[in-house]
This record gives sequence, C-alpha cells and structure tokens, in this order.
Amino acid sequence: MIESEYAAQAAGLVDRVVTTQLPAIQKAASMVAGSIAAGGVLQAFGTGHSRIVTLELAGRAGGLAPVGMLAVKDLVMFGGENPAAILDPTYERETGVAERIYALAKPRSVDTFLIVSNSGLNAAIVEMAELVHARGHGLVAITSFAHTRSSAARHTKGPHLADLADVVIDNCAPVGDASIEIAPDVRVGAVSSFTGVLVAQVLTELTCRYLLDMGHDVPVFISANLASGDAHNRTFQERYRRGVRPIEP
Repeated sequence: MIESEYAAQAAGLVDRVVTTQLPAIQKAASMVAGSIAAGGVLQAFGTGHSRIVTLELAGRAGGLAPVGMLAVKDLVMFGGENPAAILDPTYERETGVAERIYALAKPRSVDTFLIVSNSGLNAAIVEMAELVHARGHGLVAITSFAHTRSSAARHTKGPHLADLADVVIDNCAPVGDASIEIAPDVRVGAVSSFTGVLVAQVLTELTCRYLLDMGHDVPVFISANLASGDAHNRTFQERYRRGVRPIEP
C-alpha cells in the first residue's frame, strides 16, 4: 500500500502553527475586532493561490460578515479592464495593479487589511502593503518566513510583505511551498493553503471572542442552505454593503 507523507505531517503542521503563531494571531484578532467595533471591515487581499485564504475569510458560513475580498479580478469585474489583461500568471508582478484595486474598493481609514502571500515579494502584494501603510490602515500579513528570507527566493528590489506589516503571521511553509520530495527534483505537497486556512479560522474565532469580550455583537454569517440563512445573512449584507462587495458564486 502506498502511504501519504503529507497526511503524516499534517498534524505536525497544525501543531507548529498553533504553537508558534498563536500570539501573533491573537494580536491580529484584537486589531481586527477593534476595527469592526469602530464600524470598519477587514479587507483581505491575495494573488494566485493565496486567494484561497482570503476566500476562507469572506462571505462564508461561520465567517465574519464585515470581510471584503480584494483580488486582481476586481479590475475586470468592477473596473472595466479587458479580461485578457489579467490572464497572464505573472500579472501580479506588474507595478500599479495594487493602487487600482485599492481605489476600486474605496476602503475607509478605520478598515484593517490582511494581505496573504507565501513569498511576499511580488509587486502587487508589496505595493498594496506600502499603500495600506501610507494610508494609515492596520496591516496583518500571512506569509512564509522561510521563503521570504531565503537566498533561493526570486530576487526583487525593496521590502517584502513581512517588512511592512504591523503583525506578521508565519504560515510555516518551506521555501518553494512544496514540502515533500518524492523523487529527485520532484516536490509536491504545498503547505501554504493548508496552514493559511487554519490561521484564517483561528483568526475568525478569536476576533469574534474579542468582540464578545468588548460587549459588541458578533456579525457572523450562517449557511445560506439553512431555511433561515438568506434572511439572516441579508441583514449583515445590508449593514456592510458600503465596505463589502458580493462574492461571485
């Protein structure tokens, strides 16, 4: 029988993230809760597969309603960009992309940002972090310390995401993300999505607990596939419609 090394290492990955990153997640949750209590929202941004983590936070059952998901596709959906322009997988390296995405979102100063990037080095990510910092928003980053600090990482000028955030959460992914060498020069088992989703769910829970501790209501969606789901969720969608756009099905 062929066995899975990824399955065997999964529990260890969970333990490592929880053991080493819980203080940073707690700090981030306190920041996000303060923003929500003041009427703001959490604006989550990522490119490539990092969008998996932002989608885990936004518009889902058991998730906070005041979470906006920002993405490169917003340029097409809300900005009139030609779809062909964003189909280049290296588009996230283009300068000026972040500023256009930020402008379309129209965030308020009270909003906190969460930026997710395993490498933390592409232009859209770094420029968004710089813009967020310059505009006075709180900034939480989820990234791989191992990758962003590695000499093997693709060289880019200037700071990386981890250098710009108020709170940095390490997703504990290895350099290059793939964690298992199954043959010479053949690596599989990407880690960043798995651990990033774990961080997202812990962050959501702790943010809700901070809100309750502050005496604030907890604006959480329930499943739209429950009988009461649509009516329940519509209340929060209306409350946060200025800062949170609908997510496509």
